Amino acid sequence: MKNSSVGGQSRFWIALALFLLAIPLTVLACSESEPTATSTVPPTHTAAPAASPTPEPTATATQEPTEAPTAAPTQAPTPTQPPTEPPTPEATPTLAPTQASEPTSTPEPIAEHYPLEVIDMLGMTVKLQAKPTRIVSISPTATEMLYVAGGTAIARDSSSTFPSEVIDLPELGGAYSPSFEAIAAQRPDLIIIEALTQARFLGPLSQLGAPVVAVRATSLEDVTKGINLLGQIIDNVEEAEQAAQEISERVSSAIEGSEGGRSVLILISDADRNLYAAKPQSYPGAIAAMLQLSNPAAELPDSGTFPGFALLPPEQLFVMNPDILFTITPAPEPVPRLSAGLAAAPALAQLKAIASGQLHELDHVIFLRNPGPRIADAVEAMAELLGGS
Repeated sequence: MKNSSVGGQSRFWIALALFLLAIPLTVLACSESEPTATSTVPPTHTAAPAASPTPEPTATATQEPTEAPTAAPTQAPTPTQPPTEPPTPEATPTLAPTQASEPTSTPEPIAEHYPLEVIDMLGMTVKLQAKPTRIVSISPTATEMLYVAGGTAIARDSSSTFPSEVIDLPELGGAYSPSFEAIAAQRPDLIIIEALTQARFLGPLSQLGAPVVAVRATSLEDVTKGINLLGQIIDNVEEAEQAAQEISERVSSAIEGSEGGRSVLILISDADRNLYAAKPQSYPGAIAAMLQLSNPAAELPDSGTFPGFALLPPEQLFVMNPDILFTITPAPEPVPRLSAGLAAAPALAQLKAIASGQLHELDHVIFLRNPGPRIADAVEAMAELLGGS
């Protein structure tokens, strides 16, 4: 990096600070209110298989030998008098059966899968007495996994807007500030949360009486594991496994068509105008790692609101000087894009990524707000920006 004058550097950092001040970003507020303790779990029932009737024993007939007459009777019977005994029919010799054939009893019903014990993605053992029918999801990750697995919810958090059929469901507050009273009013028999951001809600949620299951989506493995877990819980294993397999195949196809070996920084900014870089442990960082991109921020300590992100002083951009720069603006348009601000800063024009046209804005919904089954969409989108198929 060439040395620049003190006056030029000062003007750049002032311009960059003014731009970042213009970006109103969402401050994630967390509600600590205690829920209203109510009994919310409907009575559960475990169906016992019907007992099969015991088949009637089949008696084995012993054939009495029939003696042939050896002489004519000495006296003819009276013509009008009927015989005192019916004639013995001629029997056909058969082998005695060893067991009763053609049982008349109905086949035993297939045993239900409940009560069911599963281990969720917080490592907690969760027991379900019956198949859940009143499922509440309070995370976009959980909602999307549930529907991909073939399930449905009766209520959702306000950020869960995909798939489209969830839009008309009752809202239970935000993913970072759910209403425990509203959740209790739905009388759920299962509550699904996101492991990293909502584990702190386990205490108040456990008071509602319904099982709580946590899922997570920091990697492709997490996503497929979460889908299969929910498929097992709702007794829809085959559909869930097929959906998980299709997602894995799409990701594999995108990876094969992408050119790896380059360095990348993925940047966001917070309400205090700080820049943060996504590490490989974050959701967007994991996507970049799948596309075989190296990450100069990998060894930085975690900091900030979002898990897996590290504080990045602006001067570090010049030290790391990545081949590719991705930015995420955690707010929809018309809020100015972070990528536009970086591109407009004259002092940043010498960065390798900007000079080569490799500064790109990523969709904040699929790369930051809603990690989950749409990971295939995210991998394909990043691969396309990199010039892959």
